[in-house]
Amino acid sequence: MSTGRKNQSRNNKSRSRRAILLLAVIAASLVAIIVLLPTNRGRQLPEAEQPRESVPQQTEEGAPPERQPRRERPVPKVRIAVVIDDVGYNLEQLEAFLGFPGPISLSVLPNLPYSSESARRVAEAGKELLLHMPMEAVNGNDPGPGAILTTQSDEEIRRLLENSFSQVPQAVGMNNHMGSRATADERVMNVVMDYLRSSRRFYLDSRTTAESVGAGVAKLYDVPFLERDIFLDNEPESEAIQTALESGIQVAREKGYAVLIGHIHNPQIVDVIEQLLDELERAGVELVPASALIEETGEDS
Repeated sequence: MSTGRKNQSRNNKSRSRRAILLLAVIAASLVAIIVLLPTNRGRQLPEAEQPRESVPQQTEEGAPPERQPRRERPVPKVRIAVVIDDVGYNLEQLEAFLGFPGPISLSVLPNLPYSSESARRVAEAGKELLLHMPMEAVNGNDPGPGAILTTQSDEEIRRLLENSFSQVPQAVGMNNHMGSRATADERVMNVVMDYLRSSRRFYLDSRTTAESVGAGVAKLYDVPFLERDIFLDNEPESEAIQTALESGIQVAREKGYAVLIGHIHNPQIVDVIEQLLDELERAGVELVPASALIEETGEDS
């Protein structure tokens, strides 16, 4: 009888322990559930914390949105310089180019009635100034007063350069007017480049002949060098000028920049370019002074 009571007491204690253990497990589960429940229910999140709605996006080949290729890529920038030659005959034609809203370079012929005044006005208008140096042509055409000829001595060529630049002292460089014979003469071009190096100016080859030695001699003397890519007004009609401009832009897209030369007696150049300024900007085409392209050529000043 005593033994039976002892066994019953043990069983009661065992059941009590199991009950306590079960209650402990249930309590622990409730605590875990409470801890894991969201605590921000009913609270308005600040704007920075607001969850963003998931918007289905069409991806290419199943790529996640963050790796999606950009659909609008920036247009590559190219630069073009417009140089206007033959300035100095009068002041009336000059005004249209001085009023052009973008950068432009103006090249003044020396020894003309309005050479010095033209140079002063160009500099005053904040436009880039070049010397348009007359040089001997192969066809016998007269380049104008003060021209460099292949028959002249080194000393005479240097004197002509000094006199011409004294009329346009703000000029940062020079390009040749005519010059198909002189620019193909290595001795003549040695004198020219030596002078430009000493006066710290650059040379723009108008490329009136494929025989020009300008590039090679400029490199020898470490003179910053550019060359003309397109003549804008071989045909002076506006449509032809626009076609030439488009050709120049294509050249710039191929090598990063282009030099376009026009002439002061064709003011429609200004009209064509000015009408296209917004379109050029959208197309990634930047107008710059000629000197800004020197760095593109890899030459040091």
